[in-house]
Amino acid sequence: MAEQNNNKNAVETQNQTEAASGIIINASQMQSIDISERFTRSKTATGWRVQLEASARVTINFMTSMRKFEVVLMQGDSIERDGEDLIVFRNKPADEYRSQRGVSKSPLARNTERSALIPDPPEQSTV
Repeated sequence: MAEQNNNKNAVETQNQTEAASGIIINASQMQSIDISERFTRSKTATGWRVQLEASARVTINFMTSMRKFEVVLMQGDSIERDGEDLIVFRNKPADEYRSQRGVSKSPLARNTERSALIPDPPEQSTV
């Protein structure tokens, strides 16, 4: 009997994935995922797995009411679709991600884009 319990525990641990923190989402409500940086995708027995190769902003868009979920992930984090679950695995505790700013363009790049949109004032001429 004790041997049978040990075998059961061994099977249960084979299906486990460890992460420092994470998020589980109902994948049937998901419409699309936008990942702002490099990643690799691989198929699994029950879905797929995306591994981030750089820090990135990830936006998960849902089908209902134009809802979306945004999260900043770091290099080495992953997103996995396992049947009806979408699981976001983070390599660090959730508190460390709260201090991360969104991945965006530098302030200088934003100012350059903004100034390109604003036309130059007309030149004044004297008569």
